[in-house]
Amino acid sequence: MANDETKELKKQTRGHIHELWETAKTGNLDSLSGEEKWLAKVMLTHKDKYFNQFEMADLTYDHEYDVDTEENPFLHIMLHSTVERQLDAKDPIEAFQFYNSMRKKKASHHDTIHLIAAILGPLMLKVMQEKKEFDLDRYI
Repeated sequence: MANDETKELKKQTRGHIHELWETAKTGNLDSLSGEEKWLAKVMLTHKDKYFNQFEMADLTYDHEYDVDTEENPFLHIMLHSTVERQLDAKDPIEAFQFYNSMRKKKASHHDTIHLIAAILGPLMLKVMQEKKEFDLDRYI
């Protein structure tokens, strides 16, 4: 079970996500920081799938997602946003090259982002679980 500090952090994070969602729904992203804009745009691209979770994020902050039976929408949009930013910066260049290769093979933009996130996600989980540095070479 999460300790009080973890619960409070999750509450604040989900509250912030809810606020971003409320702003994103208006379509006026100018008031958001660069990082927030990326996340808001990703939220909008996932609105059909996660609308209820975004709407209720501030109220359901204590819900623990079962990794075997549920997809965590908040983790999903964070990974998606991270990959989008990597591609925009072309860093690492190999992710950008992989993206271009998949697009040439007619994979959609969205599906290709998800493929890269499927590689990135487990590596990020390892960082959090083992408290080790991110293995960039393995990612590449």
